[in-house]
Amino acid sequence: MKSVEERLRELPQMADSTGLQADEALKRRILRAAQAKDQPRRGAALRRWAPVMAAVVIVAGAAAFAFPSLSRPGGPQPTAAPLIESFSAGSSAPAGDKLALDVPKGSISIKSSSNPSYRSIWAKASGGNFPLVGVNGRYYRMLTNPTSVSGSLLGSALGTVDTYTSEPALAGKSGIISNTVKQGETVYAVSGMNNALVAANVDGQTRVFQRVSFGDSALVGGEGLADTLKANSPVALELSGVGTVNDAGTASRLVDVLTSNASFLRAGGSETNQSLLIQLKNGIVLQLAVNGERVIGCGTWACPEFFDAFAEALQ
Repeated sequence: MKSVEERLRELPQMADSTGLQADEALKRRILRAAQAKDQPRRGAALRRWAPVMAAVVIVAGAAAFAFPSLSRPGGPQPTAAPLIESFSAGSSAPAGDKLALDVPKGSISIKSSSNPSYRSIWAKASGGNFPLVGVNGRYYRMLTNPTSVSGSLLGSALGTVDTYTSEPALAGKSGIISNTVKQGETVYAVSGMNNALVAANVDGQTRVFQRVSFGDSALVGGEGLADTLKANSPVALELSGVGTVNDAGTASRLVDVLTSNASFLRAGGSETNQSLLIQLKNGIVLQLAVNGERVIGCGTWACPEFFDAFAEALQ
């Protein structure tokens, strides 16, 4: 079969023998006929490649979704790093260094958010009791953040666990009891935190416990909220459903408002779907449950002044 080029070259001879006019109109007719004849083959080829092309489109689309930086300019971009970086508990670093990668597994970092969701860092209860340590009538609940602390944060030894029981409410208030820290393990104060925190070995890790109420036992003697919530050098506050304060000076002022104005209501308390997280410079994060204008930790405390000041700080 002759090619299109060969047929076009023969146009002058064809014109001489048949009387046809070898003009541009005849060329276009030959070219259109050749294109029409070749069209089914190209269509079949496209049908054979269609599944492959579809797969390429799907994979490319998935890549652009999973890796936003691959998308076109102006499209979704990777999220920025947290404005507040959580330090490894007990570590130190030059001012300005970001240590997000140094946070131990299981740690929490308070991030800037217009409406942060509820987060609880208290360890969950098991068998009706949450993981705790009791030291002469003061009770402490284990935190999930941090998962361990360095020895530099440990203060003086308070003694060893002399009663290990799954029913701490039935034990006496003297001595050291626990349903989590094994009998004979040493319980330590946390440096600079007075009676607000203790630490002890749990399954090979030095875990931190925060002061809370338990079995309607909260305050001892003339204690106030500042004694049970020793929030030294706060760097950020997060009130779920409301907002985040990530300026250390403002965070410190708000904690002062809270500890200075909180009014004790009762020894008991309960967890809610709202929390106040207080991130400290040493990497530890403290928690209070929130219910209306009340905070719940070592007992329930009313402090409308704090919530007003927090709202003003967000403006």
